[in-house]
Amino acid sequence: MAARLFRSGLTLLAAFVVVWIAVIVWWQTTNRMPSTADIVTYLFLLPLGMVIGYWVIKRALDGIRTNVAAGRELSAAAPAAAAKSDGTPADPQDATRHWRAVLLASALRAPGGSDAASLVDAVQASTQPGLTDVQGFGQPIFAAPVDGLDIEDLRTELTERHPDVDWLDEHLRALTLAGQVAEELAAHAVAQHPEPAGPDATRLVITALLPREWTPQQQAAADAWLRQRIGVIWRADHLTLEPITAKGDADALLLLDRATQAVNRTSDERVLRMLVVADSLVGPSAVEQLTQNEQLFEANRQHGRVPGEAAAGVLLCAPALAVASVTPSVDDTGDDAPPAAITITRASVARLEAPTPDRGQPQLEALGGAVRHVLETLAAAPAGANGKAPAAAEEEPLVASVVTDTGMHPVRTVEVARIFSERFPTLDVAADLLPLGTPCGYVGAAGSLLPVVVAHQLSQQSGKPVLAITANDIQQRGAIAVVPSLT
Repeated sequence: MAARLFRSGLTLLAAFVVVWIAVIVWWQTTNRMPSTADIVTYLFLLPLGMVIGYWVIKRALDGIRTNVAAGRELSAAAPAAAAKSDGTPADPQDATRHWRAVLLASALRAPGGSDAASLVDAVQASTQPGLTDVQGFGQPIFAAPVDGLDIEDLRTELTERHPDVDWLDEHLRALTLAGQVAEELAAHAVAQHPEPAGPDATRLVITALLPREWTPQQQAAADAWLRQRIGVIWRADHLTLEPITAKGDADALLLLDRATQAVNRTSDERVLRMLVVADSLVGPSAVEQLTQNEQLFEANRQHGRVPGEAAAGVLLCAPALAVASVTPSVDDTGDDAPPAAITITRASVARLEAPTPDRGQPQLEALGGAVRHVLETLAAAPAGANGKAPAAAEEEPLVASVVTDTGMHPVRTVEVARIFSERFPTLDVAADLLPLGTPCGYVGAAGSLLPVVVAHQLSQQSGKPVLAITANDIQQRGAIAVVPSLT
């Protein structure tokens, strides 16, 4: 913060000095004797007006760039992942819509805890972020940092390796969280798929979704650092890492859908796919940007965002690879039976025609269409986890609960609640709808994958499908189901 104030002061001083020199030279050239009005106008008002004009134009351009970037879908994701903006589902004849991927493991780091159970407890206890001095000058704000996160060793390491790259606190916090989740999932991958010798060893493909506006130099540095950390756990010559910067808050679902398609198209190969996403707004620069854009949560701005941070990750494989690699266990009848598997459906992502308003009536078409699309795919499955056909909608809901990334925003809260009530009238909105944004605050791109990780835990516990939805982006809406079966 001190460095930013120093740079701003130098810029202001430079503007005055340049104007003063130009005006004085002009007066001397024209042999003009300036009056008091000339001195006030040319030496004070003119440079001050230039500085104010520059600040206004810069803020307007920053706002335009932010809105454009936040409303753009991730170009790397498959177009088929998104439903139409009016909420109508994709082509029902598309057989790939019924593809599933096996969810081998998941992990998270969030303000509510480092596991899904702790986060669920925080939601059910209505835990909310407290006041924290994020900016470091004695003015605490509502924020949700991850406790005990040490970034100084990482700062020293990256500064030595990349002295020309500037690392803000929020950059280092996000990268630290991403590294923790990636290492945990890599350990799960080794435990479930021990590495055989030779060219047929399983390949681990990792997609790391990094916070928006990271520079290419920062992406390259993060790539090298993550590759080194995971290379200690997994063979480096059978490791592929792809860093991508987020464009919108629902990009993780698009990448998850891309990974689901990839493992089904390459089911004859020994490939595991990992998706890790991390973001942090717990830092002076991020808070200052929220303040300038009038997006920071305050007492008189209930629709504002509470800065938070989180990381989430999933480990996937093809159903064929999961069946081939499981070790049979003995069931209640004494017969050998494969352990139960958790799968995910393909994601459905839709787009609002206009950004979510901060006040007024919610727009239900996009989220309603995404949820309907996933439920129709789920209902069309030939069998459930117990080998029986799914129950009819009027007998019991297709899902046991719904997990969402929303928090305190009044319009998004109403939007999710209305879709929940319309689609699942027999479920309890207080007990069966879990808004992770309440304890975690706004966690950027990580928000859309957090519900999937929590849904994984809940599906394992209940033995029933759980729906994960995202509605925190200004225009993107998405849904995906976590299902305890291979069908």
